[in-house]
Amino acid sequence: MTAALLDVEEKVATAVREQLGGAVEEVKVERKGRISIVVRKETARDVAAWLHEMGFDHTVAVAGIDRLAEKRIEVIYFVSSFSRDDFKHIVLSLKVNLDRDNPSLQTLTPIWESANFFEREAYEMFGVNFEGHPNLQKLLLQDNWDGPPPLRKDFKIPEMA
Repeated sequence: MTAALLDVEEKVATAVREQLGGAVEEVKVERKGRISIVVRKETARDVAAWLHEMGFDHTVAVAGIDRLAEKRIEVIYFVSSFSRDDFKHIVLSLKVNLDRDNPSLQTLTPIWESANFFEREAYEMFGVNFEGHPNLQKLLLQDNWDGPPPLRKDFKIPEMA
């Protein structure tokens, strides 16, 4: 890949490294149009606010990944931009690793309102508590579901009686 193809992505990655320094654990240009940033849960909201200010103005999706062997839940915010033409082709992945036994993270809905339903889905399917979320309730499962989060790798389908 030539440097010209990754010009905007490299500029974003460099700005993240220079401006956020210790608030990020890793910054990587994955390929054309893809950047990933790994942050600690304590810095996630500040990093998200900075990214929003930079022009990453909405979430495309929020995903959960159960890393059972590593005893963690990974939450990934996929963000992009409607407001900056030079960022419209970029999807930036903001990754946060959480303790699997108590996966809790400050909600990012005050920064990206579009994260609202995605965080509810991660809450329901992976058991992530998004602290301060405006409506952290079930989204997809039936109201009487009281079982464990069904997308965790150790989930067992209940036996029918």
